Amino acid sequence: MQVPMMRRSSLNMEYYMDKEPGGFFVMLGNGKIVGSIASHVWGSVGWFGPLEVNPVCQGKGYGKALVERSVEHLRARGCTTIGCETMAGSPKNIAFYHKLGFKAMSLSHVLYKRLGDVPPKLVTDKFIRPFNHEKDIPGCRKLWNGILPGLDYSVELASVTEKGLGDIWAVDSEDGPAHAIVHTYEMFDDSQNAIIKLLVAGKNDMASAGKLLDRCEVSALTIGKTGMFIRTYDINPPKLDWFFGRGYALQGTSVRLILDGPDEADETLHISCWSA
Repeated sequence: MQVPMMRRSSLNMEYYMDKEPGGFFVMLGNGKIVGSIASHVWGSVGWFGPLEVNPVCQGKGYGKALVERSVEHLRARGCTTIGCETMAGSPKNIAFYHKLGFKAMSLSHVLYKRLGDVPPKLVTDKFIRPFNHEKDIPGCRKLWNGILPGLDYSVELASVTEKGLGDIWAVDSEDGPAHAIVHTYEMFDDSQNAIIKLLVAGKNDMASAGKLLDRCEVSALTIGKTGMFIRTYDINPPKLDWFFGRGYALQGTSVRLILDGPDEADETLHISCWSA
């Protein structure tokens, strides 16, 4: 990737553990932690990441054991689609997952925009509003089921509010409440960037998506962030040209791998990924 890898903040790791406390595992070697894995449950969809093993301890089966333990947990939690994403430029990683039965699907893209180049004007569109959990969740489930039956992002929506990780915005549309999560907390130590964690709109509802993305950028600018990251799965609209037209540049790519179940549909506009 063209950006440096930074140390994860304690809040970032606590966020993973709080969402799925029974699915965070560590590997012990000689009484010390030498690896870890975080499991994520989105209703019928389960994925894991980050998977980390101390470089001096790699090649001993620790990574395989961690993945198998996470998959066991996800299946026990009722996940029917299970997978992960790994760097597309790492043949070693892709081969590792293939040996465990995973099948490579399509690419996910890492996009970045310098918000310092954007005038920090407020988005005054009256249709953009704060997300209302009680009112909006039923309509959101209809949108989520259009992506993959049983997909449920409610744990992500709740975590933002409970942990103060950022903002959630909504736009009412014919297909239901289009919605977006922007994480503005410090995912990495000393980071000046925000992250679009999730954006879901209706079928080809580019207008709602654009309004939500604008509002997320304003959320980041308001608290002094200078950049925005987005990760989006290639099978889903919008396509890369839409992001390029809004000032985003391609920073890197990952590949999605699936062990169990079907892949996502490609009709509902959807920005998300199975990557931590």
